[in-house]
Amino acid sequence: MSLWDVKSKPVTRLHLERRLALLNDQDRQQLAEIETNLHWAKMSTENNDVEISIAAEHILQSLDKPLLQEVIIWRMELRTIMAAIRRRKLGKDAPAKNERWGYGQVVPFIRKNWQIDDFSLSHRFAWVSHANTLFIEDKSVELEKLLLNLSWEHYESIGHSHYFDFEAVVIYVLRWNIVSRWTQCHEQEAMQQFELLVKNGLGDFNQQAEINTL
Repeated sequence: MSLWDVKSKPVTRLHLERRLALLNDQDRQQLAEIETNLHWAKMSTENNDVEISIAAEHILQSLDKPLLQEVIIWRMELRTIMAAIRRRKLGKDAPAKNERWGYGQVVPFIRKNWQIDDFSLSHRFAWVSHANTLFIEDKSVELEKLLLNLSWEHYESIGHSHYFDFEAVVIYVLRWNIVSRWTQCHEQEAMQQFELLVKNGLGDFNQQAEINTL
């Protein structure tokens, strides 16, 4: 199923929490740490790149499940790329070699190829140039859709071999968060369209009113 076919969250957060209550204390704590660190609201945060990177490293060291480690690394590299795009648009220089700001193998590529649109990363992340263009053009809704769909497809591709285990639970929760975020975007987009219709409608009304007063 495509993310774009999802119109509502599969379960409410309350129902989800009731299901997660069946986990043992350690699993619940690890899930909470993973979910908090990968929360979508942090994707646009400008001032805590270091703190998020440190938190991710802490979680990685506490996990003994390779799949979940890969999930965190993948999302952290995604976030690092977006942080670099944001930083570059603000006119800032490339991060210094000893500056801790991002995470993963993408960091040296970004630093070395700061002036290149895709940081020479398109061989691994084909979406970087498109994301950069959307960010520069301030197309926030389209950019959000792109990032959400990338994560949705990634989680779907790595979760096929896991059923009824902790990894499957984490993947499910992360995908639930994507659906939640997507439905919010869908509502925001609908509201923007509604406001445009209202504005155009009022414009026609005002124009007609002016004619009637002549």
